[in-house]
Amino acid sequence: MKLIILNGPCGIGKSTAAMALHAQMPMALHLDIDAQRRFISEYHEKHEDSWKLSIAIADAIAETALKAGHDVIVDKMIFKDDVLDHLLEIGRTCGADVYEFILWASKDEVMRRAAARGYRPDSLFTPEKCERFWHEIEALKVRRPQAVMIDVEKLSADEVVSELRRQLS
Repeated sequence: MKLIILNGPCGIGKSTAAMALHAQMPMALHLDIDAQRRFISEYHEKHEDSWKLSIAIADAIAETALKAGHDVIVDKMIFKDDVLDHLLEIGRTCGADVYEFILWASKDEVMRRAAARGYRPDSLFTPEKCERFWHEIEALKVRRPQAVMIDVEKLSADEVVSELRRQLS
């Protein structure tokens, strides 16, 4: 079984790649941490508390699925090394092959993709946050030499998934 972490800045294609991988892996779990977080009331207002709870929930879900013998695909922009390390340790403890990927593109490309997706007036997602997140992931790349970097700037969604599948085999 595999624990696959797809990380990277917003708009890079993490969710698209995760859904495509998920469709190709029978009985795999696609763990969208943001979706879990939306189940927590007042998650917008209590940002730090809801973040901690959503990570604890994600860890428990991943561990449960891995212990049951299923692959897990985590789709989340995660800047914190301790969160990544803990999730990877859960995978190793459960006997899974662990994979950490960072999908990457230039800041201009990430900003273009995010703008194409659109910023809603009531959203917490803003161009300023998108730029800040790009810088956070850029710094993370340096701290995570074990992660496989995939430059997706000139790749189609299908090509990204093909590269992920190649790395996973």
